[in-house]
Amino acid sequence: MISATQIQELIENDGYPAMFESYDREPPLYPQIAEIIDTSEAGAPLYGDKLTVMRGVDVFQELEDGNDPEDSTLGKAYTAQAKIRTFSRRIRIPRRILAANRLGEVKASLIEAANEWGELSRLQKDDFVAGMFQKGTLTAGSTQFYDNSYINNADPNAGFIYDGLPWFDTAHTIGGSSSTFANHVASGSALTEANLETHLETMTTTNAVDDRGNRIVVRPTHLIVPGGLNFTAQKILRSVQLPGSANNDINPLQGLLIPVKWAALTDSASSAAYWIIEAGKGLRCYDSGAPVLEQYRHMNGDVSIIATYNFGATVTDWRRHFCANKAAS
Repeated sequence: MISATQIQELIENDGYPAMFESYDREPPLYPQIAEIIDTSEAGAPLYGDKLTVMRGVDVFQELEDGNDPEDSTLGKAYTAQAKIRTFSRRIRIPRRILAANRLGEVKASLIEAANEWGELSRLQKDDFVAGMFQKGTLTAGSTQFYDNSYINNADPNAGFIYDGLPWFDTAHTIGGSSSTFANHVASGSALTEANLETHLETMTTTNAVDDRGNRIVVRPTHLIVPGGLNFTAQKILRSVQLPGSANNDINPLQGLLIPVKWAALTDSASSAAYWIIEAGKGLRCYDSGAPVLEQYRHMNGDVSIIATYNFGATVTDWRRHFCANKAAS
């Protein structure tokens, strides 16, 4: 009979190496564009977190001799909430295989499963974040990607981001102002040099204010596109001269953004859409890393080898992202 100790040795010596190799084989996009937090650092580890979206401090005031500085208050604009989800799968080894001491067969099954679990877990995390991008324009919202309710903490904005609107919308507001701000153009904005310039100006000037209305710095870093727009994005951002021009004009967008084809963008409604983002800001992912492998013995003598990981994501600042040419319904 194969013992629990032997199975644990297989997990440590064969399962984990196979899984780590496949987990690291093809780096996904989400760690490159989001702020990554270990799940243990969440307010409710493995369950969820709440983040205060600050209004910002007051601007500096000139100080005359003999006067005290004016107080600056830290006001809370919104609360962003994150749900940390648990994902798990298992393989079950029948008791008769264990009783027959078929260690090689168990080892082969474990290596095969661990190899696939490593790759699948990485891809599924990437797919989840891509789903947020693709469903983030919907006026009706998406509870699949934006319901961040967790134990004893219902999400007050289920289906939407922290301000009660889709991630990409035309009616974002700031505290104390009736003005609205847009980080979404639903149609009529194909990926061209002129349209990209317009959207960059919106991000870096119009939308570059905090919730007090003070100017902030927004530095877009990436242009994210589905496969069908990859070559267009490459021409716009990597050509020395202006694409399509016969006047030898320089290309002002050359090297300004990193063009990225994201294979996880599979929604047919996103085939002509594109996203401009500032990497590392405005999007937070809670990630436990590669799956953890455990064994469990059933009452009938079967043994299950279980793979589990935890992952969640939430938007913390809509200003750092812009979506164009993607419908709102």
